Amino acid sequence: MAGLVCDPAAPPCWSSAGVAHPDLPSRNYLALERRLGIRLPGTAPFVPLLPAAPSGLVEELHAMGWLNGLTIAAITATSWPERKNYTAQRYIELAELIAERWQSQARLLLIGGVADSSGIRITTEDPRRHVQVLHLDGVSADHLVNLFPRCQLVVGNDTGLTHLAAMARGRDGGGPPVVGLYARHSHSKWRTGLSHHHAVATDLSDRMHQGDLCPVRDAIAPNTDIHMNAFPPVALAEICVELLNRVAP
Repeated sequence: MAGLVCDPAAPPCWSSAGVAHPDLPSRNYLALERRLGIRLPGTAPFVPLLPAAPSGLVEELHAMGWLNGLTIAAITATSWPERKNYTAQRYIELAELIAERWQSQARLLLIGGVADSSGIRITTEDPRRHVQVLHLDGVSADHLVNLFPRCQLVVGNDTGLTHLAAMARGRDGGGPPVVGLYARHSHSKWRTGLSHHHAVATDLSDRMHQGDLCPVRDAIAPNTDIHMNAFPPVALAEICVELLNRVAP
């Protein structure tokens, strides 16, 4: 079996049969084709789907009522807090706005970093007018794969757990829309390419997409659109409500 070194900042936006493949899984798929020197099956998606399985943690949350009704998962974990942290407070404001539009009570799951030596940490906040908030920190990726499909919406920064949420699907293949927030890096390169994985991006992110650029590799000078405050909750709520309405029964 051939090895493959994945350096997402380095390869160009390759095309195949007249179709551009800008997202990361497609790029690595084409890199593997070139390494092997053979054509692989050309049917998308190139990224694997991760089917949910029974999970004690998920069933416990369900029994406590946290997965009933309008459940929103928001990813607060990030490797670059000063650039990619949307903040818990913005997510709470977003959930409040969505719940008001839906005329419903919402449950917001704030997903922090994955498992470490301190184990899972679950804490609640005092209920808001329209939102109940649960902090989930130190939850393993295995549990999250089983949790995300039980939500109605996932919102996250440009980070691995947001990509994981897009790949996580229920046993019937269904799952929630996933919205990634892209302030600085290309919104196309850092997505799964799946149809339910959406992007809300700044002008800078779109420049990175159009030019197949990386702000670190290509030393792009920062501007005012690189921080998460470029996505006001009121504007983001409009997008999320539209996506929820598309999949509502």
